[in-house]
Amino acid sequence: MNAPLLEIRDLSKRFGGFVALRNVELAVGEGERLGLIGPNGSGKTTLINCISGVLRAEAGAVIFAGRNISALPAHRRSRLGIARSFQIPKPFAAMTVLENLRIPLEFAAAPERRAEDPVTAAHELLGLVGLDDKAAQTAGLLNQIELRKLELVRALAAGPSLLISDEAMAGLSAAEVDEILALLFRVNEQGIAVVMIEHIMRAVMGFCERIVVLDAGAKIADGTPDEILRDADVERAYLGD
Repeated sequence: MNAPLLEIRDLSKRFGGFVALRNVELAVGEGERLGLIGPNGSGKTTLINCISGVLRAEAGAVIFAGRNISALPAHRRSRLGIARSFQIPKPFAAMTVLENLRIPLEFAAAPERRAEDPVTAAHELLGLVGLDDKAAQTAGLLNQIELRKLELVRALAAGPSLLISDEAMAGLSAAEVDEILALLFRVNEQGIAVVMIEHIMRAVMGFCERIVVLDAGAKIADGTPDEILRDADVERAYLGD
């Protein structure tokens, strides 16, 4: 693994008496492609919410680029270089596709990473995902694959060094899954580390260099795709004894 960009140290999170995360540790290298998988309810979304600042953990630390960011709110973490997409895209439906990008370009990125010309920057990002011809269209009129692409490119507009892709392929056809995979590879080729949370195992195994598996809030495996496929604990988590 390259030098750690993100480190999670002994992270725990409770909701009342329910332990959602238990002493989780993991690292993401600069420019790495990491998969985060596990059965439903395993703690994946809680973990990325703790990383991005939506939730605050009770114990442990989130270290980003060598800095402890555990106490920082979500917008401060975004400006440091952490971006995430959401499972359900929620664009500003009454605004145009271009306007949806101008907001993160002008407000989410750190001042030193903000584009001098946000309109030109928005068109470049839309070109990356094949949506430039939709720039003037109202976002609420986009179809499902277009909404997923817009969700990802809105995250990229903040100029991150780490992108967390949260089930960007859920509900898509096989061909559409391939489109999103190709997009994530292009993002990674720009030097951006990508954490993929996904249930489509074909996508996870084809994209990720390393995979971390959660079960019942704890990390049960961490290795290459081939190692994960052969791991008995992972098989039990998904299929039972």
